[in-house]
Amino acid sequence: MQRIRVILAAHGEAESAGLTENFQVGRRTLGHAAEVMRLPAPLRLAICAAAAVRKRLAGGSGSPHNANTRQQAAALEQVLQADATASYHVEAAFASALPCLDDVVGTPGDADQQLLLSMIPTDSRLSCGLICHPLLATSAATRARTTVMARLWDAPELIAIHCAHIAEHFPRLDPAKSNCLALILHGTVMRDERGRTPDYHTGAAEKTAYAEALRAALLAVPERPWQRVAIAYLNHGVGGEWSSPTLPELLSELGAAGVDSVVGYACEHLVDGGETVDLPTVLAAGPVPETHRLPCLNASPAFIEFLAARVRAAAAAAPGTTLCCAPCPLLQDRPP
Repeated sequence: MQRIRVILAAHGEAESAGLTENFQVGRRTLGHAAEVMRLPAPLRLAICAAAAVRKRLAGGSGSPHNANTRQQAAALEQVLQADATASYHVEAAFASALPCLDDVVGTPGDADQQLLLSMIPTDSRLSCGLICHPLLATSAATRARTTVMARLWDAPELIAIHCAHIAEHFPRLDPAKSNCLALILHGTVMRDERGRTPDYHTGAAEKTAYAEALRAALLAVPERPWQRVAIAYLNHGVGGEWSSPTLPELLSELGAAGVDSVVGYACEHLVDGGETVDLPTVLAAGPVPETHRLPCLNASPAFIEFLAARVRAAAAAAPGTTLCCAPCPLLQDRPP
């Protein structure tokens, strides 16, 4: 029986309000960003320290992101255990938290195949790129039995799962009042600090295609309870000009247009974490009178079945890069 190791590769967040953990997560996150943006080390250290202190003073229990990803891994392994032709072990690893992807990708152990599944649906240098670049530093033998699985952004099955999930969790609103479903994505740099197009894979095109495909599918749902669907971004604001409109900008526009309620759905976050937990506060700070937040997919059965189908297909295929993003450096690393 073939032994297959599956790694759910997620961003990773601090699971507590502890100074050290938050500082280290911030340090790794900005360290990755500094590989493609101008972020001097002293600035990164100052940002990480200030953010860690703010979180410590605010208290709380930290982000559920990592725990939710581990729950996804457990649910996926349970579904895959039904397969009689292979033995699957599924685990979570993180770009910015422990266990770190950089350390995990080069240690497949006795697995016959290693499948690295990007849990950020839109491909970029700072999403699936955080998998393939460390993988390039591993041995040729490790790369030969490893497949990076990305390209979730152009999977029609995932769009359909999102639509069903939104319909299931959409709140009961007054049909006589106007409402808007806001699809919320993580922004990216559109222009650097000098106004130039970034020379790395930002994922901007993938984000647009993903959001517009979901928007079109939602507007095609018969007897839908949402009246309009808009797209907005959560930005960090470092390294240049980011995606627009931001969520506060969209809320201002909707408030000015007299929209009565907004329902926010973080479609690019496949698990609830720090940013999605904070969304109710961001939504409520805008001028729209009534606001709601929908949960992420997390370990919903339909989503786990979707992931299982992709894992089975990748395991059945010869190790390769069919699920990599188009600019993936692994495409140039493999022989023709």
